[in-house]
Amino acid sequence: MREEMYDFTKLDNLEIPGISCGYRYRSGEIVVAEVERTISDVLSAQMMEVELPKDSIVNYKEYMQALDCHFLLFVWTEHEEEHLYFFSDVKRVRALEFLDYLVPEFGLVKGDAKEAGGRISSAILKVWISNMDLKDIMEYFLKMSEAYFEDCDCIDAKKYGEEHTEDIRRMTRYVKKRIPWAFVRTTDVVRPGMELCIKSLENESGIVVTADSEAYIMIGCRGEVYDINRAKFESTYESTEESLDVFEQMLEFLPEAEIVEKGEYISLDEKAHLCYPKRNAGIYAMELDRRTKIFPVGDNEEYYLGRPGDYMAVRLEDFCDIYIIQRDIFRQTYEKY
Repeated sequence: MREEMYDFTKLDNLEIPGISCGYRYRSGEIVVAEVERTISDVLSAQMMEVELPKDSIVNYKEYMQALDCHFLLFVWTEHEEEHLYFFSDVKRVRALEFLDYLVPEFGLVKGDAKEAGGRISSAILKVWISNMDLKDIMEYFLKMSEAYFEDCDCIDAKKYGEEHTEDIRRMTRYVKKRIPWAFVRTTDVVRPGMELCIKSLENESGIVVTADSEAYIMIGCRGEVYDINRAKFESTYESTEESLDVFEQMLEFLPEAEIVEKGEYISLDEKAHLCYPKRNAGIYAMELDRRTKIFPVGDNEEYYLGRPGDYMAVRLEDFCDIYIIQRDIFRQTYEKY
């Protein structure tokens, strides 16, 4: 194998126990490493959610410190499957989303924003490698890791909204169709100050919302959830006292949230009421032709993820309020103004 591939450079004289070889990306932030049984057996147990002694769990922070990186991908072969475990210590790359990109379609992935594990059949991956005219499995992971960073547009909502006002005004204007949505006041489901984790279609790892009188949760036409502040809700929707009936609304999945301190999931539909979009509340929107991350106003590094065919939306009242709407949901719930 070449010493440099896809802007990754092989790490020479790597003397870290359990790591047989490693490659560093040109930015220096990510390292891809092949690991030995001393690490892989523990990671496999972690993926299977086997309860392990605390002193045997892989301490990824120690490896990141030793390798001087923010993102670390461990790979190994086990039982005719290729296994991966990815760690991220910054929010601008979510571990679960990164692995979804590396092993789409036939891969099995689970985890959260900080760490995620996955596996894929070696036979299937070898077919992909052959079709891509690659040499081996490590070359595939290096190529896909580079593509993750290169094949993506990153948009800072505040900067974009301030610098591209004319471009935004040239986008097509849309309004929500007059169909029912639902909302939940966070203080109706937990005490003020408690944290709820909600997983949206654009952030499946989840975002944490602190319950207070200004924090609401919206429930979309399929059962998807996302957070919204009270002022934005009241300017966009007309609330009702009509309770949400998940069977009458034909939701595809039940809306729920996780109580962070307990690790328990609660259903949101019992506390939800219907609401209807106001006619004058609209957006500018454009269809995406590239994978896109949108970082909303704030410094928490959370982001919305859009794929080709999804829509980037900008609120009429605030050009810095930019977000992603999945293609199917957009076409089901929006119409041209």
